[in-house]
Amino acid sequence: MMAQTAPMPQQPSFPQDTVPAEIVVTGEDDSIQVSAKLRPLRQIAGAPAAFYTYFWELGDGTFSFSKTPELHYKDTGTYQVRLYATNNYDDGKAPPTKPRPIKVKKPLKPAIWASHFFRSNGNIEMKINSNPKPGEDFVALIGYRNVTGEVPSGSLVLFYNERQFDRSCFNIADTRNYSGMDSSSMQALLAQVEGNPEILLARGPAAGGGYTPNAAAKALLLNMQQAYSGHTVMKFNAMDQTAEKFLFVTMHTLPEMIADTNAVVSMTAILVPDNPSLQPEAFTLEMPVVASHDPNRMQLKKRRINYRLMGKKKELTYKVQFQNTGKGPAKKVAIGIAVPKQLNTETVAINSMSPVCIACDSAYNTQSCIDTVRTKDSLYFVFKNIYLPGMQQDGVADPDSTKGFISYTIRFKKKPKKIPFSSSAAIIFDKNEPIYTNRATAKFIKGISPAIVAGYTFSPDKGDYTLKGPLQLGAVLAPFAPSRPYFQLEAYAGLLEKEVHENGFTRDKRDTTVDGRAYMVSGRSSATTVNRSSLQVVPLHFRYNITRWIGVGAGALAQVNISTKTTIENRAYLSDFQQPNVVLKTVSSTVTENTAWFASFNAAAFADLQIGSVKAGPAVGLRYIRQVTGNTPNRFFVYAIYRL
Repeated sequence: MMAQTAPMPQQPSFPQDTVPAEIVVTGEDDSIQVSAKLRPLRQIAGAPAAFYTYFWELGDGTFSFSKTPELHYKDTGTYQVRLYATNNYDDGKAPPTKPRPIKVKKPLKPAIWASHFFRSNGNIEMKINSNPKPGEDFVALIGYRNVTGEVPSGSLVLFYNERQFDRSCFNIADTRNYSGMDSSSMQALLAQVEGNPEILLARGPAAGGGYTPNAAAKALLLNMQQAYSGHTVMKFNAMDQTAEKFLFVTMHTLPEMIADTNAVVSMTAILVPDNPSLQPEAFTLEMPVVASHDPNRMQLKKRRINYRLMGKKKELTYKVQFQNTGKGPAKKVAIGIAVPKQLNTETVAINSMSPVCIACDSAYNTQSCIDTVRTKDSLYFVFKNIYLPGMQQDGVADPDSTKGFISYTIRFKKKPKKIPFSSSAAIIFDKNEPIYTNRATAKFIKGISPAIVAGYTFSPDKGDYTLKGPLQLGAVLAPFAPSRPYFQLEAYAGLLEKEVHENGFTRDKRDTTVDGRAYMVSGRSSATTVNRSSLQVVPLHFRYNITRWIGVGAGALAQVNISTKTTIENRAYLSDFQQPNVVLKTVSSTVTENTAWFASFNAAAFADLQIGSVKAGPAVGLRYIRQVTGNTPNRFFVYAIYRL
């Protein structure tokens, strides 16, 4: 599930935020160039200088990250050009995208277009033009190819909206391809990988006749369906070995995601070859949900921690991303990280990095390397002797080449208090001023802690009045192992409550006859006994655990007496006429009233003390209950509790 935080206020809308980017076409004959007129940037106070980054979808399956790309269409026709501009360090919204048709009447000057897209040797990869921001669109660019020549046809599947979050993150606004792909379905794809002959035959002769199952593809698809709630399936054919093709998917980040800013979400793209003997390939892209576009970020993967299941060896995975937005290359990048006091810097281990470097303690003097410095409350990662191009540097066509990151794991010193904690980084390129990142905050899943309670209520004797019981059995519902003040709910059933009130001795000089003998009645007394069964509810109980072993609380309770049975015993004390002070015999009579149901209601305030394992486990408690309404006296409740 995603963490739930207090909703952030929505940024105000300015009229210019709704104006689409104006695409300007210049040049003629065999050379055409496009550029854009965009609204002025609104600088975020204290941030580096605001700037735009560009992603052009050129309408023929090619794209560009250049500010002013040249167009090199092979054929004549009308091409729909789209610009997705990202407003970095700007407090407004990204300019809306509106396609501009460009009509090409004759072939343009030929040029070799290079995508610079694939970073590995696989057949599928994915990237996005900007991090998802609530209420805005971004483009997921899925590249696929046939490196070995063994995958001329197959299916692409994009999975999105992880089930671990309690809300949908995205929906698909539009899907565009320029290579003749066909829309398909998960049902058809599963039938294919399972080798279902009936469904395959219904697709016609092109489906083939082997019906060989692809167990690996089926298992992967089923696992992805368990992890994600949304997907789209596209079918491709006739893929040449040298070709690189791309699927453009416009994703809309739902406004509700404003509550999950800085959460790390993922999408997974899968390539399933039609050839069942080939393994499927998957590419997972992790993305932080952002409140503003900033290429220098710190993110915490799985920032919502299950406190019940965590231990001292629980690892957190952080990632610091950086980008050289300057006009020249950076040779040194220093990253300073403020480490929360709950974490142990001695347990830091680097997972991955870009650019990839060896440790400086094993490098020669001028070799590219990374140095790691640990202190009690901070970390320093220093990339030395590297070449990180600047985004505004001449000749830089691939914006990814200007980016880098460091990913590391770190463990807790001990099981911490259940309180959120944050970390942030400062990034220094060469000798420039530091750039400060966002704060990556870890939060604990609140969790529910049920408990069972058994106890006994008593009131100090007051001469002729005694109260015993009730014996109480109850249930409690509270947050799990809280470190801050919290509320809890309670309910109890009260049994075997007995209240006895002696009315005292009254002298009486009358005479009477019992069993044929005359006596003098020297006095009379009576006792009223009330037996009750009750239901007690505690709607308000405010508690605080001072330590792991001591907790205090205060609150209010309401008690309904479900059944009340009253018995009155009248006693007469008999003596001889000659010795009136000597009681010879006592006679009594008993009157039992009808049981009264729901006869009375009581309200009380209380103060409470617990000693033991007060966060989770067994403890004992003492509660003083002061009556507010009703005729029940003030009393004490001693009990044992076990929290799960």
